[in-house]
Amino acid sequence: MSSPCPVKPAKLQPRHAGSLVCVFPRVLKTAFAAPDSTQARVRAFLPGMRAGWVLITISLWLMAAAQGLAQTVTAHRLNDFGLIAVSSAEGETLTLRLAGIELPRDGTPGHGLAMQFIDSQLDGQTVRLLSGREERLDRFGNLIGDLDLGGQTLSARLVREGFAIAYSWPDTRDTAARLLPLEAEAREAGTGLWGGGVFVIRSPEPNTLALYLETVQIIEGRVISIGDTRDRLYLNFGFEYRTDFTVSIEQRDTARFEESGLDLRALEGRIIRVRGWIQAINGPSISIDHPERIEVLTP
Repeated sequence: MSSPCPVKPAKLQPRHAGSLVCVFPRVLKTAFAAPDSTQARVRAFLPGMRAGWVLITISLWLMAAAQGLAQTVTAHRLNDFGLIAVSSAEGETLTLRLAGIELPRDGTPGHGLAMQFIDSQLDGQTVRLLSGREERLDRFGNLIGDLDLGGQTLSARLVREGFAIAYSWPDTRDTAARLLPLEAEAREAGTGLWGGGVFVIRSPEPNTLALYLETVQIIEGRVISIGDTRDRLYLNFGFEYRTDFTVSIEQRDTARFEESGLDLRALEGRIIRVRGWIQAINGPSISIDHPERIEVLTP
């Protein structure tokens, strides 16, 4: 009879990981052999215990990866959100969300083609899970990272072939910035969804943008004026801020732009390209909190 908690080979086993992995199931077994009152208390704490177990598993993976161990994995697309299931040779599995990109959302044009492309890149291949300082967990417990397909990452290949756009968050800024040149090449060549009219650089015309509320879009236009309030700074793309397209930045986030050398208040009259989630706030609006969401096109 096999052990309920097999010990991994020593060379892939971070110190004390075996005892940590084995204790958790034994605690649960003991708890559920207890009287009903004890069982009820344990069940009340199970959601938090499960979340802790996920964090422990991912932490052990990253500890091993930092030592150059257990990085070779098999992977396949997990669902229509573009999440990737990554499995080690020892049978451990975690869920990966690709860093630095935005895929077409489920139910939108191009989504099926993007998912098919991911499947074609991962089918039957052994890949390497990348470990770096930008890796983190999203609020759903998914690891944010990338896969090395042999000379190029999966995120880079998706952008180069026109099935994803570069898209950054505050702690994946470098990843998305590196993908912008690949996105430009795909756009100019009309590759993938750029050629199919799915990915488009849109004008700041508010009536057109109203058709794309609650979606990620890339907008290009001239900043007409700057609005500076106590809480926010606004880049206005028209003369009527109540209806025209606006980019909004919280004042507490402006330091990030200054540190990168981007003077937001000097953008008046310049043509810029901005990407983000469009909301209806006094007309179409995008809120941003780091400079990689802006490309300045005219000096």
